[in-house]
Amino acid sequence: MSSPSFTAIALITGANKGIGFAIARQLAKEYPGYHILMGSRDPERGANAAATLQNEGLSVEAITLDVTDDASIATAARAVQSKFGRLDVLINNAGVALDLGKQDAMFSSTRAIFEETFSVNLFGAAAVTEAFIPLLEHSSAARIVFVTSDLGSLAFRADPQGRDHHVYGPAYRCSKAALNMLALGYAHRFRDRGWKVNMDNPGFTPTDMTGGRGTGTLEDGARNSVRLATLGEDGETGTYSEKEGVLPW
Repeated sequence: MSSPSFTAIALITGANKGIGFAIARQLAKEYPGYHILMGSRDPERGANAAATLQNEGLSVEAITLDVTDDASIATAARAVQSKFGRLDVLINNAGVALDLGKQDAMFSSTRAIFEETFSVNLFGAAAVTEAFIPLLEHSSAARIVFVTSDLGSLAFRADPQGRDHHVYGPAYRCSKAALNMLALGYAHRFRDRGWKVNMDNPGFTPTDMTGGRGTGTLEDGARNSVRLATLGEDGETGTYSEKEGVLPW
């Protein structure tokens, strides 16, 4: 059954902390008609995160969603279908950075690091998107945002003087470059239907992924994802950007 009282239903993966949590808070605060589904693989952490924002008077709820588990994804999709009958915004935010900045670390297996990284950052985003496309098809203005990184830019990596050229993290960087290609595919697939599918680089912000280090705030990091999630009919699609502007591929 649908919920016409909400302007839009938005799902954010990995929303119990970090950038995902900041996006949920900012989206709910700036767009009061939006109802935010805060995806989290851990039910307790998800519930606690949602309670924090509910106590601020924001329209959010927790939904258990492990992007590496197809059964969990399917269960979440059924729950959204049953309760709302549609999805208007999907923000693929969940991610890991297992090898980022760890050139001297000794991993038990290079293959294992790549497989685990891609399982979350790429395969998870693809599986979640495919599972929720039937619900997005019931939206009059579907929006999909892929939270990526400037570390996925081939142009930056190819230029010895390019931004973050020196930053180590082959599995992470490759997964984000691949995520950009995935997102471009969806942008092309749904362009003629008016869907807006875009990629956002939140920047170097203080999260668990960065070890608490960063040059910007979580609020700043969430800003462009919120903008892309709420684009109007004449908004862009198939772009790779950050709050300062468009990024080179």
